[in-house]
Amino acid sequence: MRFKTLFTFILLFPLIIQAQPWKSKPFSIGVLNNATLLPLKSLTAPFNQPLHPGAELTYEFFGSENFKNPMFRNVDTYALGGQRVYTGKWFQNIGVSYYYHQFVSQALLITTKGGYRKYLGKFSAEASLHTGYMHYFPLTEEFKNKPDGSWVSATRYGRPQMVGGAGIGIGYDAGYHYNTRRFFINYDFRLQFPFVKNYVTILPGGVLTAGVQFTLFKNPGSLLKPASKRLECPGTLPTLF
Repeated sequence: MRFKTLFTFILLFPLIIQAQPWKSKPFSIGVLNNATLLPLKSLTAPFNQPLHPGAELTYEFFGSENFKNPMFRNVDTYALGGQRVYTGKWFQNIGVSYYYHQFVSQALLITTKGGYRKYLGKFSAEASLHTGYMHYFPLTEEFKNKPDGSWVSATRYGRPQMVGGAGIGIGYDAGYHYNTRRFFINYDFRLQFPFVKNYVTILPGGVLTAGVQFTLFKNPGSLLKPASKRLECPGTLPTLF
């Protein structure tokens, strides 16, 4: 219990110390399919295997964007009121998710994911790493051996597990920069451990997620863009009368 409490606090700590308003940062909701298969089979599993459905909710609490200033004939026009061109974003999120694998298991997860998202106009592509805590609930009946050699049904509280992996994703933002409405498809390759001691210690799997990322309120940073300035006409002399 102490380990779980400490690990949850470590995951939540960046969110706790984050100083910027939470309302302008993006949430996302998605539906997923969890398949205990290696790539590329786990990527195509929803199309040729029974579905193992789930859902997730995430909050992107950190984002550091890359940008370039607009140029016109080698003149930086940002100071004159031009809009910056955002080229990508380093991000980190925290999320909760659930999946159900019929006849086998169900699980609750708390994870954090960090990576880089490249903007391609309205489209985006990203790569990321993730880690987290999973509480795994087997759906199969379990038994334990008593000292007298007999077997009794075991109470099932589930098992604590760790997860970690890497992923890629694509998206399309139907909103605009400060009011995100980004539809996405992400694929994460995941390792679950320790799964079964002395049998399958590490269980590989793939998670295919489709969802939408959105902001609830407009980012006040959009109001800080410099106002346009009127340029002096070159080569004119000051008026004396």
